[in-house]
Amino acid sequence: MRALGATLGVVVLSASLLATAGSASAQDRPGPLLAYTGVSADRVDGLDVVDTGTGRQWRVADGLTHDAHWSPDGSRIAWIAYGSDDGTDDLGHVQVAAADGSGRTQVDGEGGSRSLAWSPDGTLAWLHRSAWNPTDCSAADRLRRPDLVLRGVDGTTRTLGTAAPTADELRFSPDGTTVAWRERGDDVCAAAGTRLVVADVASGRQTVVAGAEDTSGLSFSPDSTTLAASRATADGGDVVLVDLSTRTARTVVTPEAGETFPVFVGDGTDLAVVRTTPTDRTLSVVDRSGVPVRDLAEPPEFVEALVASTDRTSVLVAGRSLPSADGAVQDTQLWRQPLDGSAATTLAGNGRAAVFEAAVSFRSADAPHLERRQRPRR
Repeated sequence: MRALGATLGVVVLSASLLATAGSASAQDRPGPLLAYTGVSADRVDGLDVVDTGTGRQWRVADGLTHDAHWSPDGSRIAWIAYGSDDGTDDLGHVQVAAADGSGRTQVDGEGGSRSLAWSPDGTLAWLHRSAWNPTDCSAADRLRRPDLVLRGVDGTTRTLGTAAPTADELRFSPDGTTVAWRERGDDVCAAAGTRLVVADVASGRQTVVAGAEDTSGLSFSPDSTTLAASRATADGGDVVLVDLSTRTARTVVTPEAGETFPVFVGDGTDLAVVRTTPTDRTLSVVDRSGVPVRDLAEPPEFVEALVASTDRTSVLVAGRSLPSADGAVQDTQLWRQPLDGSAATTLAGNGRAAVFEAAVSFRSADAPHLERRQRPRR
């Protein structure tokens, strides 16, 4: 194992060892922007952005946020904001703004929205219904299916069928022809296993993929032919690959190791995963059969996200060394790990623990011109 593995662990534990994102020679070269759920220095939740080239950070919006996604050209960001300033509304609403938070607009209607995604052709999709959190689990409202709303670049909307009221993790394929999501049954008040639903954007035809039950962490291959997810197992997890042409799934069983957080990298031949064996735990690159290609680093003890960059030559690693528990508060740390084996770069140290979310991928766009500020140590 390369010495880099130890570096990631130390960075999680010691805020004083955090490096800036980008070397001194790269400070004038802005990189793609990464949005994530963060916590400010005075402990206010919000949506934050970091320039992955210069390391500049700024806040887009305060408040509880989920499902941040960039527009295809990287000029705008969309997210679900929960709650109103006057406390009269606790439902989620779709917000769209420029990268610096200016021009913020709510684009959904009355009711509540959740789990949005932006298609490569500029279509913004989300799930929408009258209410998401019924206070009475005997009420019929808990069974109401939300609409899958598609909003085109011209602002017009259409409905592409419905989803279960438990649906989440909405994702578009890179070519925009397929949209996928997870469901946990038809009743928001009943415990159930998850199922994977894949829908054709043109026709709206939906398929529940057999063999992809109880999976999470959806990642499309660059050619849009395969969807990767993971299923928890006693030894860590298994990668599940879905053939989108046949809507069938196969589990990649590796008896000697468990794999979680799979994301396609490079040309789609390989995946980055968190790989666990009886004696070791690594951030690794494996092929589609689960055979290790190379080990990259030792991941943090509690990984919260693994996200591929737009060009799939690096991955975002988000995690902590401590659990989210009473008396033990630790913000989520973010790194960019190149897949060529070079040193990892720290991006931010203020991710919201336990409910951390990041944009689906890095998006190439110029950062807004903001006054550089040093975030105070806590």
